[in-house]
Order: sequence, then C-alpha cells, then structure tokens
Amino acid sequence: MSPSINESIVELMFLASKISSPADRVRVTEWIKKLSETATEADVHSKLVEEYLEYLKMLLSSSPIYFVDPFKNYPPKQKLAPLAESLGNSLANECPYLPRSGPLKPIVLHRSDDDTAVISVNQNQNGEVLCYMAIAPRNE
Repeated sequence: MSPSINESIVELMFLASKISSPADRVRVTEWIKKLSETATEADVHSKLVEEYLEYLKMLLSSSPIYFVDPFKNYPPKQKLAPLAESLGNSLANECPYLPRSGPLKPIVLHRSDDDTAVISVNQNQNGEVLCYMAIAPRNE
C-alpha cells in the first residue's frame, strides 16, 4: 500500500471518529476497512482506491456531513467498481431515463494540493470519455 493511501486512511479514521451518529460512524469505518483491504489486493490499481478515499475525505470534511452514494450504504461485498461508474449508476438508479455506466478505466485523477477538489477522467468500453469533478470547502 502506498504511503499516500496510508496517510489518507489515517486521516479518514480521524475524521470518522468525529461523526456524531454511531450508525454513520460504523458505516464509514466499514468503508475505510473495505478500501484498506482493496488497496492491498494485487490486481487493483491504486487510482481506484485513491478516488474513493479522496471523495470520502471531502464528504467527511464538510459541515454538516451529507452522505451520498456510494457512502450512504455499506460497502459492497464484491469488488469495487471505479468511482465514476458507481456514481453514474447511482444517478441512473434515481433517473431511470439515464443509461447505466461501465465498465470504466481511469485515465486521469488529479487532486488539489489542499485536498478540496478532485477531477477524474475515465473511458468506458465504447471509448466514450466521462469526466467528473468534486469540490468541497475545507473546514478548519
């Protein structure tokens, strides 16, 4: 596991300890555990885990904390899909006229120096490129 992933996991555990709801705290802890386990798997690209870690970090750094997909549910038992695919499919579940996404492979993942913004570009099997960006205020 890379040092940046280890640092993110430590920071997330600290942020999770400040969650007031015991149910939310347990769910976030399960996500951190899933991401930590996924990061140690040999066939998993580190960008996949980094995207989830950074997105969860942004959610937990906001005030008040709003849990959105995929973090409003417990982590799946199966392997994690790329975050862009997961977010796209959660939108498709809410809006049935939208097409489902996937499978996607990451092309670009970039985060700001202060960890308040993430941009990711992914390409699906048809060659279509999807881009998403997340921005959160950093509450000190």
